[in-house]
Amino acid sequence: MNPEEEWKKAKRLCRLSQEDIRMAKELGMGPRGLIKNIPGPTQRWKAPVKVWIRDLYEKKFGIRVQPPPSPAPQPADFPEIQEDELGDLAFAEVLGDYGPPTSAEIAEEEELMTRRRHNFRRAAECVAEALAKFEAVSRIVLFGSVASPLKKEVPRFQKFRRARQSISHECKDVDLAVWVSDLSILNELRQARSRALGVLLEKKGVGIAHHQVEIFLFSPETNDHLGRLCTFGECPKGKPECRVPNCGAQKFLRQVEGFVYRPDALAPGKTITLFERGVTPPAIQVDNPFDLPF
Repeated sequence: MNPEEEWKKAKRLCRLSQEDIRMAKELGMGPRGLIKNIPGPTQRWKAPVKVWIRDLYEKKFGIRVQPPPSPAPQPADFPEIQEDELGDLAFAEVLGDYGPPTSAEIAEEEELMTRRRHNFRRAAECVAEALAKFEAVSRIVLFGSVASPLKKEVPRFQKFRRARQSISHECKDVDLAVWVSDLSILNELRQARSRALGVLLEKKGVGIAHHQVEIFLFSPETNDHLGRLCTFGECPKGKPECRVPNCGAQKFLRQVEGFVYRPDALAPGKTITLFERGVTPPAIQVDNPFDLPF
């Protein structure tokens, strides 16, 4: 099934609007993940998928989207199930959530996680190439889960969680550390990030949202963490995030409430240096081998 058909299926089974689909994509969700999180007949405590999407969207972006009241899906909402097949078993079978995951399902999830990490790495390199064109940028380092071998973990997907089946970690976003000597160019850096990701989508068909590439800014002189590059198109935007102390004191320099930078995040062996001014060749100097072909 191609991606378009998968999204159509998710829209139908999860009872989503086009706006719900848009928010899910911006959150980096996939159609299969949405379907797996449909509440079952015995899961009255679990919110409908559209409510779950909107809650996550509000939490991440501070934008409240109030959905109309929506009851949890019932087996009868699914035309694939006949009247005489109603019940937890038939409902679970429609959702692909009955019994332990098969070897084919495990392999499919592993491929999805690996491809996701692969695409995030391509996005990191695209953005790094764009930012490296600014003279004030002296160094760009990839860190976090995209820069490290994927660890095995039991995911939140019900079928895998119930069977305690481990798969590779799901990378949520890209973490880039950027050393910049002139903070007056932050808006230009923000625009360069968006343009680079647009080119990646146009030329390679890899869609990564700009907010999925987190840019942590550092001072070349002191090596101090300064804050993050904002994702909003104006500063201040008037969002809840903008009310954090010192956020926007320097235009487009975001401060995150409760965030504490840990220097060990950039410790040797945990990073990949994508750019360092004065190094030949200037684009890539790998501190940590990466096991995927590009």
